[in-house]
Order: sequence, then C-alpha cells, then structure tokens
Amino acid sequence: MELGHLRGVGKVMLKKLNDNNIFSTTELIYHFPKNYIVYEPNEQMAYSGNNVFLTGIVDSRVQMFKFRGKTYAFSFYLKCETIRIKVSLFTTLYAGILVKSKNKIGIYGKYSKKGSYFSCKKIFLDDFNFKIENEYKLKDLADSSYQRIVDNYFAAKEYFKDSLPEEIINKYKLLDLNTYLYKSHFPQTKNDIVEVLRRRKYEEFFWFSIQFDYIRNKRFKDNKKKRLIDFSLIDDIKNKLPYELSIDQNKALDDIVSDLKKDYTMNRIIQGDVGCGKTIIAIIISLLFSKANMQIAIMAPTEILAYQHYESFKKLLMPYGVKVDCLVSSLKQKDKNEIYTRLIEGRLNVLIGTHALIYDKVKFLKLGLVIIDEQHRFGVEQRLKLINKYNNVDSLFLSATPIPRTLGLTMFSDLDISSIKTMPKGRLDIITKIVSADKTEALMKSIKNHLNMGEQAYVVCPLIEDNEDFDYMDLNSCYDLFKEYFDEKDIAIIHGKMKSDLKDLTINKFKNGGTKILISTTVIEVGINIPNATMMIIMDPERFGLATLHQLRGRVGRGDKQSYCMLVTKDLENSRLKAMEEYSDGFNISEIDFKLRGPGDFLGEDQSGFNSLEYVSLENDINILRCAKEDSRLYFSKFINKEYTNKEFAEKIRNIKVEIDKIN
Repeated sequence: MELGHLRGVGKVMLKKLNDNNIFSTTELIYHFPKNYIVYEPNEQMAYSGNNVFLTGIVDSRVQMFKFRGKTYAFSFYLKCETIRIKVSLFTTLYAGILVKSKNKIGIYGKYSKKGSYFSCKKIFLDDFNFKIENEYKLKDLADSSYQRIVDNYFAAKEYFKDSLPEEIINKYKLLDLNTYLYKSHFPQTKNDIVEVLRRRKYEEFFWFSIQFDYIRNKRFKDNKKKRLIDFSLIDDIKNKLPYELSIDQNKALDDIVSDLKKDYTMNRIIQGDVGCGKTIIAIIISLLFSKANMQIAIMAPTEILAYQHYESFKKLLMPYGVKVDCLVSSLKQKDKNEIYTRLIEGRLNVLIGTHALIYDKVKFLKLGLVIIDEQHRFGVEQRLKLINKYNNVDSLFLSATPIPRTLGLTMFSDLDISSIKTMPKGRLDIITKIVSADKTEALMKSIKNHLNMGEQAYVVCPLIEDNEDFDYMDLNSCYDLFKEYFDEKDIAIIHGKMKSDLKDLTINKFKNGGTKILISTTVIEVGINIPNATMMIIMDPERFGLATLHQLRGRVGRGDKQSYCMLVTKDLENSRLKAMEEYSDGFNISEIDFKLRGPGDFLGEDQSGFNSLEYVSLENDINILRCAKEDSRLYFSKFINKEYTNKEFAEKIRNIKVEIDKIN
C-alpha cells in the first residue's frame, strides 16, 4: 500500500511525513519510538533529580503568574501517599486553570535541587496508575498523530515477511516480525517493551555482524599488490627520535610490519591509554608508505586534533621530503581547491583532516594507507567511504579509549588488535582526588599555588548555558565563580559552538601562556597537548562517563611536572568517581566501566549507540552481541555455501552486499 493511500494521510500529513524522510509505509512502520515513557507512580525517586511520575491530590491553593507570551507559571503542593511536594508548572492559561485544589492529578518531571521544587513537564487530569507513551521525536508532527496513522496501517491488515531465519526466532523465543512491529508502536506492558527491545537489539546486532562478515570475507579474498616498502626506514627514524620507544610500541610496529607483508590488506587497531605514544607509530608507518610512493589519509574527529597531528607529522616527516597538509571544513574554498589539485597530481604525500576527507572532491592519485584516530567516533560508512577511495588500501585505527578485553574479543574479531600499555619513561601518574563542592576556598587556594609556580589549569563544565532541567555547573556560572578569585584577563572560555578561528585563537593564547585558566566543555577531550597545564578541575564529574573522565584527565600530565585531576562534586560516594581516584590505567578503567554499567536499563531514556547502531549499546548488550555474532557467522557461511534457502534472508544479505558495494 502506498503511503498516500493510507487512511488519515492527506496532502498536509503526507508532506509532514516526507519532511521527516518517511516516504513509504515500510519507512512509516520501521520508524520506531526513540523512547518509551512509562508512567507508573514512584514516590521513592521523587527527589532523585531524574524524571519520575507521581500521583496525588492538589493540596493547596493554585498560584498563577504570567510568565511570557501565552505561557503561565502555576505553583501548588501535591499530596501523594507518603510525601507532600511543591510543584511548578509552565503551561497555557487554559491547561493551568484546570488544576484545582482537591483534584487528583498525575505529574511527570524532575525535582530541581536548586529551586527546591518539582519541575512538571506533563500533567494528567485523568485518573490512572499505569500508562506508556511513545516518543517519536518527529519534526512538526505530534506523537499521537503519528501513532494514529500507524494504527490505520495495521487496521488495513498489511503484513511483512520475516527476514530472520525461523530457527533463530524459535531458538531465542523472539517475537515474530509482525507482532514485534505492532508491539513496537503499541506496547501495553513493561514486558512488551522488554520483548520488543530484545528482538530489536538482536536483529540490529545480527545484521551489523553480517556486514562485518561480508567485509571480512571480501578482505581475505582480495589479493593486494605487493608493497615495495623499505622497512629499514623504521630504524632510521627511531634513531633520530630524542627518546626510545617502549616495548609495546615496538611490538605494535612489528605487528604492522607483519601485516604489510601479507597478501591481504591490513585492518589493525592500536589501542592504548592517553599519551602512550600511538601517534609516533602512525608517523613511522606513514613514512614507509610515503617513500614507497603511496599516499596516506589520516582522519581525526575534531579540527583541533587534526591540526595537532598536522604539526607532529610535519615536524618529523619534512626532513625526509614528505609533503604534509591539513584539510578541514573551515578552510577557505581556494585553499581546499589547492589541496585537491596537489593530491590528485601526487604532489601531496600525507593528508590529515576531519570528516572533510570523505567528500567526493577529495581524490587520491595512489592512496595506500588510511589511519583513523579515535576510530569509535566515526560510523562504519564514514570509515569505509574513506578506505574505499582506492583499491586495496591498508587500514590502521587508533583508539585512546581502551576497549575491555571481553568487548574487544567479541566486537572487533574482524580487526587485529595491538595494545600499548606501557607509558613513556619519566611520565608521572596523575594524582586524582574527589573534592567536595562545599570546599571552594581550599580548591581555589590550591589552584592559585600552582599558577604562582607558572603552571596552568583546565576547568571543565558539563553545560554551556544554565538549564533548569539540569542542576549542573555551566560555563558562565563557572566563569563568575573563578573571577572572584582570579584576574579576569587570566581566564578564557571555550566551547564547541564557538567559530573555529575563535576556538583556535583561544587555545593558542592559552598554549602560549596568555591566559592561565581555560574554562571549557568536553571540547578539549581530545587533541589538546599543553605540557604546562598541570591541573584538571572537573565540575559535576558525575555527569560524565568514565571514559570521558579518563580522557579529560589525560589532558594534563603531558610534561615532566606532577599533575592533578580534581573531581568537584556533591556526590562524594559515586562509585565511578572512586574508580577514577583509585585507578590511573585506562585498561583498568575500561573494565570497571564495563562492569559498573551492568546489563543496562531497558526502560531508560538514554540508549547510546555505536557506529551505525541505533538501538543498542555495545557495553550493555554484550551477551546479545555474542549470540548475534555466532549466529551471523553460521548463517552467512551457509548462505555463501548455498546451503541456506530462506528467500527473505538471502535477499537481505544481497542488499547488504549492494549497499557496501555502493560505498566502494
């Protein structure tokens, strides 16, 4: 059935659906809710600061204030079974006057510790104790309207054929496809959501794994041309370095040399802690390829990191006559065009850049090696688009977020892994301390002592601007706090929404000592290397994941001075923060992070993704991933050997091949 023929889809509705990239009934049904809100009273969580649903009796006079425009503020007390809580509601005049004293209502929102009131996002005047709402997060289209159109589709009794093998559905007792699709949009119980997400996560992992199976199969079948590489250059550049490489760095180099001598392309990830020396490995290998008349593309997630690599590569490779340049989106078009020309004419050996490298205008004369830094920040398609700009390209991925062994062996079985666990000689461990948010005076005194010794400090905040939904420190409030203790001219602010040239100017001024304190968001998480910065102060660190905290900590301790990381918080018993205080090794941190996250919250609002995975979390759904990978290997092998005949399954694999070949 065509989308426009569905009941309830007129010209206006069809345009709204099209504006949300929904052009067919299949796309309509497969646009799942981004979140399920379960309204079930939970008074124990009322003061937690998390979104919660409460029911009770309006237990005071309802006060009304004009806020702005057509919005009014309403304030009243709600008497629940065990608590009495002050509620603040911003809504239209009509909706607000329906809230009357002695009425039973339901409210949904979160408690604001700063304002000592419950900030109400939604109010329900009907009496219920359980309800599930879908959040589709569509532009200019209400959730209820979308759900009504989906209901009309099911009423027309249109059905989909299942593309998962029947054996798998039976093996794991998964919902069949049509039941799964219906319950995705119309869950009646929490268990419905669990079953829907169980199938959704398995299926996403299964097809994701099939993609890797196809890529792996293709890689081992394609014979690359023999590389005429002078491996003696490795010893030459190592002898010119002002330091010796660690045992692990040399082992990683040996692994790469072994890869380059094989008949199929290299596909290796080097993982190691912040500052362990992955970049020098990339520089040495780039020299080998450059001298073998092959070009190298290096992709980084931020302009800051791209420019840092540019300076490092240029410094060590220019004496060998290697031409290095940097391509980022903020460059003037004239400069971009110059790089495009030099690249295709072979007058440029190493091109470093951001995702700007994957644009069609970027064409290589002879691309031999792709290096992707912070590889987990790029999707599979982005990585492949760069790798497939030339035939038989070797790939090297760098990751400063160490992967837990349990996850690495499962997820990256198509990659060869080298780990660098030893740190450079002379590098001191960073001392990490949890600091009570109430002890501002002592903290400022400590910072001042280090600044008086000529050192510098980073201060990281979770928010750019004040947000009433989050009781966390923002940049402006932090700036106001610090200027009470330090001269304004010594303080600078940086965040991701600033223009690139202003960001660069701010960082360079800090780097050159023009400012002493840099107040920032996590934009400095990667790519900043300022040895004179010895203090990292993280405000409200409980807001960040362990991996991010560890990355931020890695911005200091890059010189020969003792460095410190201060975690300023009210949550002094936080287990993640205690792990940061106890451990400095990134591999330990990653394992702890993996354990602390546990099996995940099926009904939670935040479902993190990875690469092109939309509904799953690698850390939280590891057991589902293991099963899906084992099954995908088996069924892909059967399909390749023509032993499996499920038509829908075979068609799905063919479609995956077509999509990957398109990228090629």
